[in-house]
Amino acid sequence: MIPLRYITILIFYASILIAGTDGTIRGKITDVDGVPLPGANVIIPDLNIGAATDMDGNYLILNIPVGTYDVVCTMIGYAKTTKLEIHVMMDQTVWLNFKLEEEVIKGQEVEVLGSRPLVERGNTSKKVTVDKEAIESLPIRDLTELYTLQSGVVKVESRTKSVPNHEERGIEEIHVKGGRSGQIAYMMDGMYLRNPIFGSIGSGTRLNLFAVKEFDWQPGGFNAEYGDAQSAVSNYHTNSGAKEIEYKIKFETSQVGALINSALGKTSETENFDLIRGYDDLNIGIGGPVLGIPKLSFWISGQYTTEDNYSVYEFDDKIFNLYNGDYYYRTEDDLIANAGNIEKNQRALVYPWDSVAGFRGFGFTETWDVFSKLTYKFTNKLRFHAAYWQVGNHRQSFNPRYLYWDEGRNELFRDTYRWNFEVNHSVTQRTFYTIRTSRFIQDQFQGVRWRDNDKDGYPNWFEWRHPAGYKDISDPENENVIPYSIGEDGDTIRYTNVDERTGWYHGADPGLYSWELAEDFKDQNGNGVWDVGESFDDTDNDGIWDGPSLVKPLIKRDGDYWLEPEMYEDYEPFYDYSSIELRYQNVPGSSFWNVPYNSGNFFGGTNPYYYMPNLSQGGVAWDEGRAFGGHDTFYADSRSVTDEIRFDLTSQITDKWKIRSGIDYKYHKLNFYEVMDPWLGAAAFIQTFAEYWEDTGPDGLVLGDDGYTEADEGEGNGRWDKGEAFTDANNNGSWDEFREPEEFSAYVQNTFEVPWMVINYGIRIDMVNYNTQIWGVPPPLQDSLGLYSPGQPYFYSDLNANNQWDNDEDYSNIAGLPRQKVFLEQSGWFYKISPRLGFSHVITDKSTFTFNYGLYYQTPVYQNIYLNTNRLENPEELFEEGEGQVGNASMGAERTQDYSVAFNVQVGESWAYSLGAWVRDMDQMTRYTHERSGVYSYQISTNGDYGSAKGFDVTLEWRRRFFGSQLQYTYSIAKANSEYAWASISGQYVDAPSQETITYFDRPHDLTYYAYTFLPYGIQAGITAFYQSGYPYTPIIFRGRDPVSDERNRNSKRGPGYKNVNLSFSKYFQAVGHKFSIGLNIFNIFDIRNAVDVYAMTGKPDDPGTYYTDYVGLPGTDPSGQGKFANKSSAYYDRPWRLSTPREINFFVRIDFD
Repeated sequence: MIPLRYITILIFYASILIAGTDGTIRGKITDVDGVPLPGANVIIPDLNIGAATDMDGNYLILNIPVGTYDVVCTMIGYAKTTKLEIHVMMDQTVWLNFKLEEEVIKGQEVEVLGSRPLVERGNTSKKVTVDKEAIESLPIRDLTELYTLQSGVVKVESRTKSVPNHEERGIEEIHVKGGRSGQIAYMMDGMYLRNPIFGSIGSGTRLNLFAVKEFDWQPGGFNAEYGDAQSAVSNYHTNSGAKEIEYKIKFETSQVGALINSALGKTSETENFDLIRGYDDLNIGIGGPVLGIPKLSFWISGQYTTEDNYSVYEFDDKIFNLYNGDYYYRTEDDLIANAGNIEKNQRALVYPWDSVAGFRGFGFTETWDVFSKLTYKFTNKLRFHAAYWQVGNHRQSFNPRYLYWDEGRNELFRDTYRWNFEVNHSVTQRTFYTIRTSRFIQDQFQGVRWRDNDKDGYPNWFEWRHPAGYKDISDPENENVIPYSIGEDGDTIRYTNVDERTGWYHGADPGLYSWELAEDFKDQNGNGVWDVGESFDDTDNDGIWDGPSLVKPLIKRDGDYWLEPEMYEDYEPFYDYSSIELRYQNVPGSSFWNVPYNSGNFFGGTNPYYYMPNLSQGGVAWDEGRAFGGHDTFYADSRSVTDEIRFDLTSQITDKWKIRSGIDYKYHKLNFYEVMDPWLGAAAFIQTFAEYWEDTGPDGLVLGDDGYTEADEGEGNGRWDKGEAFTDANNNGSWDEFREPEEFSAYVQNTFEVPWMVINYGIRIDMVNYNTQIWGVPPPLQDSLGLYSPGQPYFYSDLNANNQWDNDEDYSNIAGLPRQKVFLEQSGWFYKISPRLGFSHVITDKSTFTFNYGLYYQTPVYQNIYLNTNRLENPEELFEEGEGQVGNASMGAERTQDYSVAFNVQVGESWAYSLGAWVRDMDQMTRYTHERSGVYSYQISTNGDYGSAKGFDVTLEWRRRFFGSQLQYTYSIAKANSEYAWASISGQYVDAPSQETITYFDRPHDLTYYAYTFLPYGIQAGITAFYQSGYPYTPIIFRGRDPVSDERNRNSKRGPGYKNVNLSFSKYFQAVGHKFSIGLNIFNIFDIRNAVDVYAMTGKPDDPGTYYTDYVGLPGTDPSGQGKFANKSSAYYDRPWRLSTPREINFFVRIDFD
């Protein structure tokens, strides 16, 4: 069967669910007495398009790109009239009427300054547009901050109340009006940007500030042309080159803020926040005509941002002091010299590594992006656009586990590439079409660097894994200590040069090796590697020992190699005081008994080892979970490729009726490999989209099979080789390391428009084929149970080995049949149909009443579709090794029903307000349900979660010449039975109906404000302000003496509210044809430390409650006198990451030539 994608391409060449990026201008031309003027010409000179009025003086201009234009009206005998700066918005109609004066003086012209109406009568739901002027005037660092500038938007930054591992993966968690994270359609010029594996955007999708002409935000109520979204649609409209050359440069840095703080006496990094964060940001943009090629223009812009520290936090002043020596106090002289410090350190209750007070920095981030665009206006009816966008992001985020040591910490690379081509053709004055194609690629790599700290040829991971003699590890910090073992006689030493799990050996290039085909040799010195002089079996008679084969070389980027999962070591053995024990074991001449210990006293004097386990109190120690060795939790490598082809047709059928229809086809190629806790080996949590194969080598035999003699080339090499059996999940006859889902959409959107009413009504269909396998139902049961059984496998006895069930063969839903196979079916096309309806009733020229209803569907993220589905043929192995979670390729789209009404009024020329209310019902959302198959229990992804949200919006807008401001307020209540898909996975299964409760992202009160203005003397200022209710949490109650979570009152209390004000202030002047600006961006101008996380017992970010602080004290002591043996230092509850960052001061300089 020919795949649908090829049929679609052949038939349509291009196809689309296109999001509009054009607008319309229409109106009526009369003389000053109101008499219609037929035959008048209305022209937009910048685009060289226009229209003539009909017999009633009406005109209509379609297919106008979003932007600001002058509109000219001319007619013989009347003065030429120009309306300046008319703003055309996406999917909106600008009503522009002209009253022409008779021409008294030949050549007389009239110019009228246009103003965008504050109430757009064509809007049937709330829509916010932020233009380039505002974007470049407000204190924002990058475009992602435009989302949080809208009320009803919650950006979660909590470490305890958030989707697990989102920050680790570089994904932003943004909720809109009670919806889950990932329910936003992110678009650029009407094309989707969402990563289909994770379902959101993040650090790898930053678009530079100079690339954007306008930003549109629609939190619900969107038309049928928008799909794959439940909560909101955002759209960046990008810049194009103009008729004249223009360029702009902006550099912003924290270094001037650091100098200001230094002038105030804060000279060191630990007291100067702006100095330690090290922020630098450069934006460059240039565009205009391409010389020598008429009608061709270009735009190219880029942004490069670095922060020396990804996170900066301010710690207390309780620190460990030491005079020379080491914190082991190895010698008596060291002990005497530090006697005073020891007493201070003991009173301060600090670990040796807690030695820095004030600001400390963690991680780093580096992001750059380049956007380029070519525009060719072949005629005023035919335009071509081609664009390329690339983003590179490299960062290391903060994790409290690595508070004092981060050499084993993950680093994240996210790289984005996007190509886009567009053809826009006006067939007639009333009909045009658009064809667009794009390829969107996002690569993601998450790993740990290969390090060899002591440069002895044995990397750190190897020395942690292989001990030096009787010690627990070898010492990666000491080149004189290398891995070895001691023979049974107690005298023989054998150096360890080979790692059995990875095959890597000392001296080899970094990588994974297979020893299956290595020639056998006599290992006389027992080091695992052939050495010169040792005999070997020269099977190929070449006189050279043939060693192991390199199966997979390590990735090399950013100047280093990166570990494979097989090289990761657990961090837990290196926690806290254990790191001291491990380090001291390798001190020359030491033994186990020389390790520093805490006896509760020190021969009657000061105890220098008070932080070690208290041997007199059963070995109680400070147990705080800070790592000093091993590796981080994640290894991940993924690539998502989305090819999208779209076609859209718009036609003004009559003066009152416009129809837009389109189709869209997406083909994804998704490669995803992620390992959590890699040191667990087969027990690690592994997610991969690669099809399952048997690593037998081409002969298909392994040790124990009949006919097996020896390993063939490819056996056990960790990669698929031709001839090896595999599961053909996508049914294409070849082994693939990726999955290929397809999506198809179509819509019809109608707009009925008269002066007193605008009605939008449409319908769309969304289809998806996951192109994979699903557990099937035995044919005799399909009439009652259907074709698929995604939650439970059915088995059959394949007695004749023909790989299919025959009528006389047994079947069962319990494993254990002879010659057992499992029923599998190929996935098909699933579809959903969604209607949309909205109207705007024009009460007066400046007031409207709007209503909107929409049914919105969104395809689940593919991580939940393909999880562990590469081993469906062997359910028992899957349940045992897959951590019990399985994806489901029969899942349908998630659904949201949305109702909204609003009353919108413009007061005078400058003010407007809007009052609106909305209700959302969400269901069929992804969850994991508990299932059983025989003795196995597991979790299957399915459509089962639900939620609801309701609220009202208030918007006030004030806009004048050289001034713009907007205040938004949203009151809402968000409830759900579960807050994200994985939240339903727990260690305990409860067979009871679920209930809606307040979600952790519920914020009843959300207020945002922004304003910008151009003042005399070249002064420009911008401000943003925010207030948001605190996040809800489940309180702690006591049952007897012990605290427990009050699950009967889940999320019934709230933390402190969030408050923030940012200010931008600049002075500009003109010289030599350029505009120069210098200024400051001040973020968090009032230096408010907002609560990011709170303790459930107190509701405060910095006070866990006396029940917990009673455990702070010298190890094994009872500081509270209540029988609680202390096991925490004073630093344990010094957690500034539970608060937001301090004030930031950035200086910038900007140059514009236009």
